Amino acid sequence: MMNKYSLILLLMVFFSLSSYSQVTNEGKPISWKLELETPKTLVMPDFDLKSLQAEDKINDELKDRPYRFGYEHQVSLGFKDGEWNQLKNGDKIWLLNVQSEGAKTLNFLFDEFYIPEGAKLYFYNDEGTDLLGAYTSSQNRDDMQFGTWLIDGDNVWIEYFEPADAKFEGQLHISKVVHGYRSVNDIPELRKGLNDSGPCNQDVDCPVGPDFDGFKEELKKSVAMTIVGSSGFCSGSLINNTRSNENQYFLTANHCLGGSVGNWAFRFNWRSPTPSCSTTANSPNGDFDQTASGATLLASNSKSDFALLEIDAPFPSDWDLVWAGWDRTGNTPDYTVGIHHPSGDIMKVARDNDSPVQNSRPFNGINDMDNWFLDEWELGVTEPGSSGSPLFDQNGRIVGQLAGGAAACNGTSNNGAFDYYGRFDVSWDFGSTPITRLQNWLDPDQTGVEVLDQYPPLEVFSNDVALTVQNLNEPICGDNAVPTFTIINRGEETVTSATLTYQIGSGPVETIEWSGSIATGESDVVGSPVLDLTLGVNLEASLAIDNIQDQFLDNNTIVREIDNYQDATYSTETVKLTLLTDDFASETSWEFLDENGNVLEESPATLEDDTLYEVTFDVNPNACYSFVILDSFGDGICCQYGQGNYSLETETGDIIFEGGNFGGSETTNFKVSENLSSTDFEESSIAIYPNPTNSKINIEVISSEELNISLYDITGKQLFTNTMIGSSQINLDAYSSGIYFVKLNDGSRSITKKIIKQ
Repeated sequence: MMNKYSLILLLMVFFSLSSYSQVTNEGKPISWKLELETPKTLVMPDFDLKSLQAEDKINDELKDRPYRFGYEHQVSLGFKDGEWNQLKNGDKIWLLNVQSEGAKTLNFLFDEFYIPEGAKLYFYNDEGTDLLGAYTSSQNRDDMQFGTWLIDGDNVWIEYFEPADAKFEGQLHISKVVHGYRSVNDIPELRKGLNDSGPCNQDVDCPVGPDFDGFKEELKKSVAMTIVGSSGFCSGSLINNTRSNENQYFLTANHCLGGSVGNWAFRFNWRSPTPSCSTTANSPNGDFDQTASGATLLASNSKSDFALLEIDAPFPSDWDLVWAGWDRTGNTPDYTVGIHHPSGDIMKVARDNDSPVQNSRPFNGINDMDNWFLDEWELGVTEPGSSGSPLFDQNGRIVGQLAGGAAACNGTSNNGAFDYYGRFDVSWDFGSTPITRLQNWLDPDQTGVEVLDQYPPLEVFSNDVALTVQNLNEPICGDNAVPTFTIINRGEETVTSATLTYQIGSGPVETIEWSGSIATGESDVVGSPVLDLTLGVNLEASLAIDNIQDQFLDNNTIVREIDNYQDATYSTETVKLTLLTDDFASETSWEFLDENGNVLEESPATLEDDTLYEVTFDVNPNACYSFVILDSFGDGICCQYGQGNYSLETETGDIIFEGGNFGGSETTNFKVSENLSSTDFEESSIAIYPNPTNSKINIEVISSEELNISLYDITGKQLFTNTMIGSSQINLDAYSSGIYFVKLNDGSRSITKKIIKQ
């Protein structure tokens, strides 16, 4: 049994991958033109196929798990099990022959794969009709994991070539040989297509309606079938990010995960040249060239059942792939379309003409998985193996990925049952860290974009500008927000002038006139106005090209509610942390940070098991803070290995937050109100201006008494102190831009005000 610390080491490897992968096919094995010494055939043992088929009959009615296609032979095969051949020039070739009688396909998982530059690895069947390779050193990963695609037949050769001048000897060790007892190339009688998907399925090139067929022709280029966990199938899609830079992000389902994604394999653009549309006719096979191996897990959660991977190897440019767009607003689509690989079959499409419903249901170990509920499909259906496939709205944007359901075929018609998809808007910002949400990966510059179209674009208009806004994603600490509005030219014609109109809360409607010259794909800053959040927190902004009709208006408007800690503000001069560790305190650490991310205090290097700790933090008025608690194992401090817990409270005992049952980390953000001390100073008797300022701050007080005046930075460090009567001035030229505090007191009364240096 794996103990907790063994799993820690596994997770450390899992989350620290630095890798690249190889796409196939390139070149042919050298042995095909040489006569070499060959090894004896290694024959895999028999297994209880009937029991697996009985299990599959039950599991195939479900979509909450990958579609199983093979039996995993646990093996330990390395160089000792094959045959080495040394050529006259010093090059070496190693051969291994594996047979698993009756297999439709074989595929292999390596727990050791690390080969030198110049080395090549191939896989081919006994007839030489199916070839994978060459895999090269570009496949090397820090965790040494590697998984192949499927090779047709029950007798497969593995060939490794290592050049004489290799800098080191390669390492290869096979841990699993997967006997594919039903495969993507199996054509059962009375079954549709190349595998087990039912006859009511629609090949992706079947029409789904003139309002979506144009989108479908592009979006099918984003969808792939995946081999997961060595013997199961899921689906997923390449997904665009706000930089539209072809980062190879791949969206699928969290429940498809299991083991390292480093040995996952991906197949794109597997479509039939002659589509079958809800008939019993078989779909002819399509091209089989676009496969890649290896990925890194970036983020996932069970709340919306999503997983975001990054496929490691650069795709060849001739693959003609598309990165799908998305909509994170949570707005209900008019209708939805799914593109997927049911039962590991050739690519299919399904359409529901009705709007889905937001729902919450027990799923995959939690009671409230948030999903889009589709009561039935009007066209096509999904099946196991479709898990993780994208759900598109009427605009061709992803709004979710398939989690489960009961929809299935009943002959050439579907059974009228439901499906449910994890909601993209929940996946976007669920949790407090990048490993549980999408926003950090798909909007790395914090543009605030709520809808994003595919890349490359579906259509380019002559005149089309987009409006984006930065600096509003994180909560604003204070009464002022300073967003940066940017114009992007998405059209073919150069843009020379535009008008930005914006309003915050109940404030007046303001405009900014922009002029310049931006060509297609270029951008420019329109302006960075100061927004007064005392007028409200709802921002509305729109952009219009001057004197020209914008031909695509969906990307011209921004509506945003600005978070300024209105629900998390406390009056206190100190914050007390009470922490009870669990049975594995060495996994726990914490940090206390200011609003700029500076660490003010942190946990000691070593915490003792099952021990109570109390720490008090001093806080400044009108400032914001974050408390972050981390667990390196990812199981929080409660409740599996002890009853650990923690709380944050004010000096008067008001609870800011308390908990302990979290995953890898948990963050609490809060604000301290402006006036902390008991004071008789009247607000009307004090003037501090200009605020914000670029240089100097003027201070005027209606008082004839001498006052002490001090300046502090965000960490509480005193930068300046003096006395004043009536008025004074502080020069901030020597200080960097940021937040500072001015404190006035006469020994019995005090007041602190926040100022902003721009």
